[in-house]
Amino acid sequence: MKTALRPYLKKYVLLTFSSLLLRVYGQIYRLFLLRCFGTEPFGLLGMIFPFYRLLSLLITMGLPTALVRLIAIEQAKKNIARIRQAKKKVFTLVATMAAVVSGLLFLFAAPLGVLLYNDLRTGPLLKYYALALIFHSLCLVYRGYYHGLDRISPLAFADLAETLGETVFILLFLLAGPRPPLPVEAAGRILAKGVLLGEAACLGALFLYDRYRVRPQLITTTTTAQPAAGRKLLPLLRSSFPFMAQQLILSLARIAESVLLPNLLAKGGLTPSQIAHHLGEYWEMATPFLLFPLFLFSPVSTLILPATARATVKNNLPDYLRKLRRLLSWALLYSIGVGLFLLKFAQPLSLLLYKTTAATRYLPYLLPALPFMTMNSLLIPVAEGLGKQLFLLRATLILIFIKTGITAAFVPLPAFGLVGAAWGLTVSQALLFCLLLKETFFPVTPNSKWFLLVKTNLLHLPKA
Repeated sequence: MKTALRPYLKKYVLLTFSSLLLRVYGQIYRLFLLRCFGTEPFGLLGMIFPFYRLLSLLITMGLPTALVRLIAIEQAKKNIARIRQAKKKVFTLVATMAAVVSGLLFLFAAPLGVLLYNDLRTGPLLKYYALALIFHSLCLVYRGYYHGLDRISPLAFADLAETLGETVFILLFLLAGPRPPLPVEAAGRILAKGVLLGEAACLGALFLYDRYRVRPQLITTTTTAQPAAGRKLLPLLRSSFPFMAQQLILSLARIAESVLLPNLLAKGGLTPSQIAHHLGEYWEMATPFLLFPLFLFSPVSTLILPATARATVKNNLPDYLRKLRRLLSWALLYSIGVGLFLLKFAQPLSLLLYKTTAATRYLPYLLPALPFMTMNSLLIPVAEGLGKQLFLLRATLILIFIKTGITAAFVPLPAFGLVGAAWGLTVSQALLFCLLLKETFFPVTPNSKWFLLVKTNLLHLPKA
């Protein structure tokens, strides 16, 4: 058992260490940028980013996720020629789509900025994000390719290259350019250029790793492969459609928030400058308190999807889920403890990091979502590994409806503001956890003696 778990442990340690390193560095780096540029440029970028993610999803069409499963199957069969063929076809299709969509976005950036965000300052920023789309889309394909080959080190290496590429550019600008504070438009352009160069550095790192490490090994093993007649692209697209649909709904939820929140705050009487300032506090100061504790479990979620798929093939799914239940128990205890700690020491931590306590007013409404978000990050790949894509589609639609309704009802009220958005996030994550739990654990292990930390016989009423 220890020998069987050793490869997973090494991958988990690598992903956890790299994730922790990048998160700690990212928080320090983001804190430095907040002090240099202020919160308003980050508010502008925060409005654009969900739209950027949506376009990247439409460009890739769910192919990176489908490529993970396809390559894992073909590698198990030692069909190396088919792996190379599928990779080439997916790269060609995604690169073509990225060039077309990026060109249109670059040409119509200014009117789109006014239409979506009612802010002329977002137009020039959209042009930089249009160029970054090409690099980002190809990086997603590379990530799916390496994930299917069960190579975790290039994924961590690519994240490091992306962060360093962005950091080096901005630090060089701060050393050689004009001293902060800069106008909001100029600061936003500098940050957007950093994103562009970071994506380019990420793609370069992934390409070099493939060129000098992966491709020579695949060539040497091609002699044992099956003939290269291979799969056609159309079946792969059909298998990727459920993944694209589910991710599309999630992206629509994010872009809806980025478009709705500025308009709802404007209905509450705030000016564009005040809206960008408040959104910068909510997205860049308060939300990191919620997302940072997830770093311990995000590497595990990367490994769960293929492990769940293998468990279904080997017909040992009940035993696998019983082991996973222990992980859920630890995730629950961990997230509750961290949430209480952050709630108690929110003000001194905020003063230490941001020199202001403006973001702490959102934490009592955001932190209750932490236990649900942690366990959902483990349960979602389980549902994907079980092939429950249609369930995830339905669940996501329900959550969007509930979250949007809560947000639209409370954000325009001056007494609530963005607190209403925090309530919408917490309620939706709690509901998602209940749905995931019912769909994954209950049908497979209905007679298990333990459920999370509670004996199941304690959950039933005594018979009369």
